[in-house]
Amino acid sequence: MSGFTFWNDAPNVTRWGLGVGVGYRQSPYKGDDASFSPLPLVYFDNKWIHLFGNKLDISIGRWDNVRFTLRGEYALGDGYKESDAPILDGMQKRKGGFWIGPALAWDTGYGTLAASFLTAGNKGQKAGVDYSNAFDYGDFALVPHAGIDWYNSRYVDYYYGVEDNEARAGRDAYAGKAAYNLTAGVRLDYRLTPHQSLSFDAGVTRLGGGITDSPLVGRTVIPAAKFGYLYSF
Repeated sequence: MSGFTFWNDAPNVTRWGLGVGVGYRQSPYKGDDASFSPLPLVYFDNKWIHLFGNKLDISIGRWDNVRFTLRGEYALGDGYKESDAPILDGMQKRKGGFWIGPALAWDTGYGTLAASFLTAGNKGQKAGVDYSNAFDYGDFALVPHAGIDWYNSRYVDYYYGVEDNEARAGRDAYAGKAAYNLTAGVRLDYRLTPHQSLSFDAGVTRLGGGITDSPLVGRTVIPAAKFGYLYSF
């Protein structure tokens, strides 16, 4: 077993690419429809930085097969405005946030176990553990994944809470409680050419009780899917 190594002593090889995608996600809020969102894809990877989509990892070090990074992530799809659904009428707008914190990935030989702990100031904190394993079939790769995410009470209160001055008939005041969400899905990757690839990822999330107890929330299980095309240079 080797010791901890700061930064990265691997050769510096830079890869980058551009693409486009579309995301589908069912809203958890009562009366709010599912949404389709364009997803511009930017990919950049070298020994220090890995950027893909809305997630940036800066390498800190490695201990055997465990990689440590500092992560920055913009949460796509978080938040709402009062015009999104009748239940949100009169609610203050909730905005998406930029999250930052430590992350790690352990290549176990039987898949990758990843974890992160992120914070976004007044929007709270969240942490997650995810396991994935890739099965390669020529130009295809099948990647099942499952995870559990924790959200602290400040996060739940910001996105799902109801302040006293926002309460009305049919929408009681609600102070958010910490919650655990469970997620499972599968990703299919297909390499069209040495420079072009397609990816389709579909999954479901079961919301925790601290979220589903909110009078704003009308669903327990949230389906989501993403489709993307990437050209690598």
